[in-house]
Amino acid sequence: MNTEIEREVIGIFLNHPEKTETSVVEQDWFVEPEYQHLFEAIRQIESNDFLDIYGKYNQLSRNPFDFKSVKRILNEAPPLSQLSNDVQLMKKTVHIREVNEAVKDYQLNPFRENEQKLLEALSKNETDDASDNGKLDEAIAELKDSMNHPRPRGVKTFNKLDFILGGGMYGSMLFTIGARPSTGKTAFSVNLAYEALMNDKEVEVDFFTLEMNKQEMLNRFVSRFTGVSSSTLRSKANEMSSILKGLINQSAEQIAQSKLRVYDGLETLGEIVRMVRKNASKTKQGKYLAIIDYIGLVKVPNVKDRYIEVGEVTRELKRLTNEFNIPIVALSQLSRGINRQDKTPLLSDLRESGSIEQDSNVVAFLHRPEKVDSDRVVQLSIRKNREGELADINFTFIGEEMTFKEV
Repeated sequence: MNTEIEREVIGIFLNHPEKTETSVVEQDWFVEPEYQHLFEAIRQIESNDFLDIYGKYNQLSRNPFDFKSVKRILNEAPPLSQLSNDVQLMKKTVHIREVNEAVKDYQLNPFRENEQKLLEALSKNETDDASDNGKLDEAIAELKDSMNHPRPRGVKTFNKLDFILGGGMYGSMLFTIGARPSTGKTAFSVNLAYEALMNDKEVEVDFFTLEMNKQEMLNRFVSRFTGVSSSTLRSKANEMSSILKGLINQSAEQIAQSKLRVYDGLETLGEIVRMVRKNASKTKQGKYLAIIDYIGLVKVPNVKDRYIEVGEVTRELKRLTNEFNIPIVALSQLSRGINRQDKTPLLSDLRESGSIEQDSNVVAFLHRPEKVDSDRVVQLSIRKNREGELADINFTFIGEEMTFKEV
């Protein structure tokens, strides 16, 4: 029975190699050594070409299955929809195996150390079995407690935005911000991170940039901290006065001591998901924010259809917000060309996938309102808000200083 489940999981992964990027399955979950080697081959090969995977598998294994056998596993695999159920069965089997091994070790050597290992194995198994029983007891208890004890609503940024969101960026929220090119979406996300860090020194911010490198992002953050233009930092830093140099050194040190992390080398969905999991799991509740700039550049290996790829990205980000009760801000680029008289962005303008609107708790658009006679006014128009009202928030955007200020 267990071997059959392992075979099914391997078959699904052979058909959908990209799922190994976000799956919780570990190599040592497989009892059959050849399934372990197949799993590792699938993870190591970025291509979805079966011949590439089989070639890597032959390098990893001393006694590999023949070509026809592996091809049969692929062809006889169940549909992708069965993966979640099979993974849960595998996980339960792994726990049972761990308990049995702990019992055997304790029977052979009934020492305190082995007794503790047995208790831990039993406790882990019980915790996983009862991870979600469908009851609302904990949610009801939390609601009752919130009526007697004030709780922070979420990560705070701009005052008006916090008010519209009901107190800040709350856990389980996927907040998508759409903008056309050159509107200032990266600068706005820098300001969100800046405000979050300044409002609460305990807040940790993971910033995933897929357009710029760390040096460019550092310049933007230093510009926001000091008001010195990022272009000056890039090309004329040596010409600045000693006072400005001292100010920049001070702000750079402040950034280094903050809980800001910038990632410029993680491009695939799996890499981003693993990093968020790693950091969010170690962060205090209500003290974590992830920003992704931007959705359209996140890659899902072996998925060629852009509509499907974007849908996979937004669904996985939404799962992360629920799993760790964290807010994630995801930027999305809108098309330049809008064939209508009123150029104000609409939900229908979200490019490439309806899943962006569907999976997001909040959708807002950053744009320059046509009725305002100033090129420095940028409006954040909230057009979807599951737990609150819709609104338009005006900002003064000083581009050379990377600064957004609420009007």
